[in-house]
Amino acid sequence: MLAILAILALIFLTNQSSRLLSFIAATPRAMFSRAFKQLVQDSILTVPFWIAIAITLTLQTLAPAQREQKLFSRGLAEDGVWFVYEAVLQSIIIVTYVDLLARLYGKYASFLTVTSLNQPPGWLRFLIAILLVDFLYWVQHYLHHKIPFLWKLHSLHHSQTELNFFTDFRYHVLEYIVRHTVLIIPLLIFKIDVPVIAAVAITQRWYSRFYHGNIRTNLGPLKYFLVTPQSHRIHHSIEPQHADQNFGAIFSIWDYLLGTASTDRKSYPQTGIADAGFPHRTSGRISEILLAPLRQMAYPFRSRSSSR
Repeated sequence: MLAILAILALIFLTNQSSRLLSFIAATPRAMFSRAFKQLVQDSILTVPFWIAIAITLTLQTLAPAQREQKLFSRGLAEDGVWFVYEAVLQSIIIVTYVDLLARLYGKYASFLTVTSLNQPPGWLRFLIAILLVDFLYWVQHYLHHKIPFLWKLHSLHHSQTELNFFTDFRYHVLEYIVRHTVLIIPLLIFKIDVPVIAAVAITQRWYSRFYHGNIRTNLGPLKYFLVTPQSHRIHHSIEPQHADQNFGAIFSIWDYLLGTASTDRKSYPQTGIADAGFPHRTSGRISEILLAPLRQMAYPFRSRSSSR
């Protein structure tokens, strides 16, 4: 199904490329303006954003996973830049791509649509949607670890040695494309309402910012149901025995059901990747922090390594 839609996407893009390119060429300033406006309005100027940061920083102060990591570390500054970059990538590339996917589906594959999920009450639709989306996140995450080229993209996210609130924003732009392909097509097939999808996405994004923090907790009994800062640190671990475990986004149930849950529920290892050639930032200079993400996004196309 993905291959068929990909071929149709190429046909559609060929027919629409001149219109799309003229739009991009004609309005780059408007597109960047929209991206930064969205960044400010949807994140920086919202109360939940600052409450989440305050809670995360407080927990990192009271119970840090790595005590030697500074509260305002270079890793935080670096991922803060990714926070800004991600807003631009989402606004210009991802929104356009998702719109194209939706148009393609509506034109060529709408006969696959299942409408029965619109009949249950709202709370049940939300429950079904959050379980479906979370499982799809697990699937695409698993694929990014098992397919060599996708791992090259995903290793950018894993390269952070100082996990923090903003680490969830450091992703290669092509990883967003793969992720949204895996996510959007099933959601279109099952005709999940857009407000429900938005509510699930917001829940997932805010929760993932919490467990990317430098926080020492496994949430006690909840660890068998939810992803925790400890279980996700194991996922980011540089230790070989922790590789390819704990792929969950919100719920840990998929890892327990599918045999990818780590049995280590107590340790808080160092994080990062073993690829010595990865272009980490070389200093704390502002210019280096700003340019490092660009070199890191180019790295998968220059590197032959697939080191974990």
